[in-house]
Amino acid sequence: MDAVVFSLSFAAAAFVVFALCKPFDRRLTFAAGALFALYLGLDDLVTGLASSVPALAVVGGGWNWSGKLYSLALAALVALALGIKPAALGLTLRQRHLGTCLAALAFFVLWGLGLGLLFKPGVADAETLAFQVSMPGLAEELAYRGIAPALLLGWIGGREPAAQERTPWAAIVATAVAFGLWHGLGYARGAYSFDPMSALFPFVGSLAGGWLRFRSGSLLFPLLIHSAANLAFHLSGYLGGG
Repeated sequence: MDAVVFSLSFAAAAFVVFALCKPFDRRLTFAAGALFALYLGLDDLVTGLASSVPALAVVGGGWNWSGKLYSLALAALVALALGIKPAALGLTLRQRHLGTCLAALAFFVLWGLGLGLLFKPGVADAETLAFQVSMPGLAEELAYRGIAPALLLGWIGGREPAAQERTPWAAIVATAVAFGLWHGLGYARGAYSFDPMSALFPFVGSLAGGWLRFRSGSLLFPLLIHSAANLAFHLSGYLGGG
């Protein structure tokens, strides 16, 4: 029950975030905001399914492999059901501003290492490294830099972004705030909690990833910087971050 309450609460919080950002971009409609909030609430729910119902943990291990697979499946289902085209999700290997993308990648490797040396995650095992370099980047970037902004901007039913569409900063900020809240908020035994540090760093990374998604025209480099930063964070244990 705690998982359901949290998912509903998070969906409500996501809608509030949308409402605060809406005045800054006329492309954001209330229908789009409702879809955005509903999707993020469902994504949270399915991501936590394996933890709430152990029988649904189809992949074993110490990390939430099953939850991330369910998140990817939900994203695929939503994209198919709503007619969200690959271009609207940034599913292309074609990159604009490749130099900027490579610089961002290098920066986030250093960012991950720096945070690791600061927070000392310990020496990671093979499963941790394999999980961190793959699943969070794949599932979370598709959800928060792919599906969520496409819903906010109304890129459904086959509609694609215009060739010279301006950077949708309201959508970037809305998804970044929601991403930070998702990491920082908690609910257990009838009480809410909030960890500012757990929210802050994902929010900052999400702002950069959202900007890079539209700067490059692709989801590729946001995914790469997310995975590289996570991997660098956990590799820091071998450099004294443990």
